[in-house]
Amino acid sequence: MGRRRYQKEARGTGPLSFETGTIVKDWGGKVPVCIVFPNSYYVGMSNLAIHILYRTLNDMPGVVCERCFMDGHERPLSLESGKPLSSFEVIFFSISFELDYINIPEMLRRAGINIHARGRKEKDPLVVGGGVCVMSNPEPLHTIFDLFIMGDIEGTVPLFMERYEELRAKKRKRIVEGSGEFDWAYNPQALEVRYKGDGTLDQFIPRDLRVSVRHYKGKDLGTSAIIAGTTEFSSMFLAEGTRGCPSRCPFCLIGNVYHFIHEKVGAITTDCTDIGILGGGVSFHPRLMDELRALKEAGKRIHLPSLRIDEVPLPCVELIKDEVKTLTFGIEAGTEALRRFIGKPMTDRGIIDRIGEIIDIKPFNLKLYFMVGLPGETKEDIDSIPDLARRIKHVMVKKGAKKGVVGSITIHASPFVPKPFTPFQWLPMDDTASLKEKIGLLRKAFGTIDNTFFTHESIKHSFIQGVFARGDRRIADIVLALSSGAAISKVIKESPVNLNFYALRERMKDELFPWDFISGITSKAALYKRLMRSLAR
Repeated sequence: MGRRRYQKEARGTGPLSFETGTIVKDWGGKVPVCIVFPNSYYVGMSNLAIHILYRTLNDMPGVVCERCFMDGHERPLSLESGKPLSSFEVIFFSISFELDYINIPEMLRRAGINIHARGRKEKDPLVVGGGVCVMSNPEPLHTIFDLFIMGDIEGTVPLFMERYEELRAKKRKRIVEGSGEFDWAYNPQALEVRYKGDGTLDQFIPRDLRVSVRHYKGKDLGTSAIIAGTTEFSSMFLAEGTRGCPSRCPFCLIGNVYHFIHEKVGAITTDCTDIGILGGGVSFHPRLMDELRALKEAGKRIHLPSLRIDEVPLPCVELIKDEVKTLTFGIEAGTEALRRFIGKPMTDRGIIDRIGEIIDIKPFNLKLYFMVGLPGETKEDIDSIPDLARRIKHVMVKKGAKKGVVGSITIHASPFVPKPFTPFQWLPMDDTASLKEKIGLLRKAFGTIDNTFFTHESIKHSFIQGVFARGDRRIADIVLALSSGAAISKVIKESPVNLNFYALRERMKDELFPWDFISGITSKAALYKRLMRSLAR
């Protein structure tokens, strides 16, 4: 898995001063491309998609690729050469989070680039979108992008750039049409959408337009292209241990849009001492113990993501105990019945016993993730979250006291947000008033539990995320309104579009969804059958 490491050719100020591996190329005779992450450098360089895209593009001899992030309020400039976005021929937006949609028009506006694809001039950059949000539903962004790339970077971007180089001397319209001829490239201007009187979709025109998500079929997954010193994972080499997740929980986007593949990370060659293994399904890696042991024998310190408490092998915890103070687990729901419903059939006793076994290894701090607002949720389900935390705390105190250290517990609650291409895409999101009440109950309950901390996602932001996730083309105006600086509460109150229609409404079985022209790894009929099985539990 060892890969060529690029050494920095020039040091500057700001983030570049703390990077190793930055690629600085001469622009002469090359296609200038900029990767834009519509959030901060701190967040963006912690995202392996940026590293994969950066390496993939710069490995092409005819391409010079630089990066741009949304830091500050001045005109966006590339990090490597300090050039404005308007200087590049192609701009790739990597979109991993729905709430980042709001930043995209603002970055284009500040760069002097028309925020609407139809309004761009002949020599304006080609604006291309990609990422997991785009793969599941690009429609709320349809007016902004010239093209969307629907699939994994490794299997699409090299082919896309080869086609672009062939067409770059042509007129803009021909470039867009020609680059969009791949079955995984989506030109939103080529699709017309019609609606019924009740606001639901009636049909796509042309009816036979289909876009297929193209998945990477190689063996090597992503690793750091650059070692960054000012990010969430500062001075850490990142490796994608898994892509996708075999548990395919019915609420989870990642587990339902990607095939599960895993990487041999034990053979990583890097001078970095700290190795961060990323991936939603790392707990299910079939050789996880062997891979971690190989890294430890090479003198590496290992850092793991959120784990599945009933799947991660205890020997793995033993291996990483010296460098890890906090372990993170997704419990998701407070009762056994609700956990079965969402595809995590863990018993209370199983959770508590496993935590006891983990604390026997070391009195770790714990961070536990839960969802609130799940369909069918009752007050008992909410009350059971602090009750379960108390039982866990009892075990931590009992076992930790013998070692003279008792770890803390952080409980983080997130409102359930239904996502496209999951079995739960038909289900409604809980309303804001109900979510506020549930969060209030949890905050009050955790205020009485010593050494336990409660945090939660913003309810307003989660609502907007729900609107964007399942929105259609009419949501584009909401993206633009929020991007212009309008307050969320004002937009929700004054929007001519009923946002509750997108977030809070249960869908009928045969309703046409805004993303139904996209072919995922599982058919819509199969997803509905899985929903019915979940509801029958």
